[in-house]
Amino acid sequence: MIFPAFLRRRWWRVIALLGLFASAIIAQDWQIADNQTIAPGVFYQALQLQTPPTWVGVVHIPLPMQKEMVLVTALGGDGGLGRQPVSKIASRTQEQKGYVTAAINGDYFSMTATTYSGDPLGVHIQDGELVSLPTPDRSALVGLRDGRMLITRFRMEALLQFPDNPTAPLDGLNQPPPQSGWCLYTPTFGATTQTPPGTVEVIATADLPLHPNTLLMATVQRVVETGNSAIPKGGVVLAATGKETAKAKTLPVGAKVQVIINLTPLDASFDLRDVVWAIGGGPRLLREGRISVESTEEGFPLRFAETRHPRTAVGLKEDALLWVVVDGRQPGYSEGISLYELAELLLRSGCKDAMNLDGGGSSTLFLRGSVVNRPSDGQERPVVNALLLLNLFPPQPLVRLWVNAPDGHWLAGSVVPLRVMGEDAAYRLIPLTADTVTVTLEPPLSGWRWDGNLLLLPRWEGDEPKTVKVQGQAKDGNVATATVSLCVHPQPASLTVMPSPISAAPNASVRLQVKALGRERDGQSVPLRFDPAAVQWQVDGEVGEVLDGVFVAASNPKQGTLRAVLNGVAVKVPVHISEAPWQVLHEFDDWDGMKLQGYPESTKVDGSIVTTNKRSGTGALRLSYDFSQGVKTRTASVVLNKPLPAGARRLALWVYGDGSGCWLRARLREGTGRTSLM
Repeated sequence: MIFPAFLRRRWWRVIALLGLFASAIIAQDWQIADNQTIAPGVFYQALQLQTPPTWVGVVHIPLPMQKEMVLVTALGGDGGLGRQPVSKIASRTQEQKGYVTAAINGDYFSMTATTYSGDPLGVHIQDGELVSLPTPDRSALVGLRDGRMLITRFRMEALLQFPDNPTAPLDGLNQPPPQSGWCLYTPTFGATTQTPPGTVEVIATADLPLHPNTLLMATVQRVVETGNSAIPKGGVVLAATGKETAKAKTLPVGAKVQVIINLTPLDASFDLRDVVWAIGGGPRLLREGRISVESTEEGFPLRFAETRHPRTAVGLKEDALLWVVVDGRQPGYSEGISLYELAELLLRSGCKDAMNLDGGGSSTLFLRGSVVNRPSDGQERPVVNALLLLNLFPPQPLVRLWVNAPDGHWLAGSVVPLRVMGEDAAYRLIPLTADTVTVTLEPPLSGWRWDGNLLLLPRWEGDEPKTVKVQGQAKDGNVATATVSLCVHPQPASLTVMPSPISAAPNASVRLQVKALGRERDGQSVPLRFDPAAVQWQVDGEVGEVLDGVFVAASNPKQGTLRAVLNGVAVKVPVHISEAPWQVLHEFDDWDGMKLQGYPESTKVDGSIVTTNKRSGTGALRLSYDFSQGVKTRTASVVLNKPLPAGARRLALWVYGDGSGCWLRARLREGTGRTSLM
């Protein structure tokens, strides 16, 4: 693969940091945001680049691993396939298997909310059990019993053999049934098959678990035609569709059906029976010490590789496994990187082989109880699986304390999330309660409280900020005191309410946002953190009321003011209640200036003008789309080539959703050509 020279120049300076070489010279424009030992021999480092803004988090896991450090994969559902945030997957895994030192998101999945959206699109093996089939030509990270880790694609042959010796292809495993064929469901999928009513299904006992390249013998118990069958804990369900239903109906009770799923690695040589875990993703980024961004070969569009996005990746060195998470889509903090930049970064870190995992809003890095990156959705996205590092060292004594609180400047009277953690000799963080820790504030202040999780800051008169040191001391043992400093302002220097002024139609609701600025001793203004519920609202002129931070307009046109008060500082906002001066851009009742577009081109999109569910005008556009084909991101778009009126501040779209869970997005193109996603 050929990639631009400027990418090489941009990234080489950070490589020594990512490789965690003590002798490296740190580039001047990179800052080390965090640097921790998180388990014996395991290190974490966070790096921040200012231009262009880029945040990178790296976990360095030495190879071969100590026997007490174990890598596992885990699914996103509690009782089967499903989707959960990485932190929830880690919490559940910790309860079942042991302390989770670190975790990252794994494979791609369908964003459409269906009963099968918890199915990873690629291969998933956990504890040796095959749960999800590989996607053809897609890379996967594989862990073997001897401790080796490999990146490979798979060729697959899956067959069913019936008592009279004929065979049939097995078309799916724990996924939506094919239009015509066979799909196997194991207890790991969940309680029932979730198939449509009328689906013909063979319920059988089986010698579980299902392993790749190992014969599974299933003994027929009964054949039903109701669909959504219960999956026996000691057995499987074979769903038959299309022309295969006739064969399923002929199977007698007691018949033996053999299931064999053979996986052949294409990029390595090993026995599939030695696989402990595997997790899919793609594309491959490095091959045998060379950059090889194989996006096209693995079915990804070129734009996916070239555009800067949040990313999650894994890299294999001679003596270490690297996890790399890059934040993105957040201007001023981190823009993300392309796959070519990511490949260069991993190569210069000393990796010989590397692959990409699911990214975008899925990119998540979890360390010792908390998420340390900033997912681009603003919160963790529920994902289908994760790769986790367990710390299984025996219990150890506490050796140090940590006091954790969010960074920033706080307003007096606010409630600050604050935890005191004990770290044992194996670097595990253990939450401590108010019964086991003494917390003090310096300077001494009255009126504060800490319940073990939340610290209520006191209030005081004046306008000078104070640096408040919060100290934690274990009541038992000889562990040193831990301290965190909070900058606390007694009152804001200024308040701002958005929107201002408020123009709303009768009975309309407007979400209010309050920003408070404090003034430091050097005169610099800084944003203050506070509890929005602490804002007191006063309404003059009977223009409406404020409920939980939302302004609800009166039922008749009026004018008045809204007053916000926070710690004695107030700001007024003019309020105008009148029929909203909306200008209709398009009623979607004709095709003038409108066209439909699917991405990728294989996505089927169709539209028709209907008279039902119309908001106004003579009709409405009914948009039909098929996202069932393919494994890449798919979109169905209505392209409206209409200029926005001068001075337009808001855009509204009336939509009747179908409950499928697909995301609704709007893309605006400015006069400069720059596009914005809403």
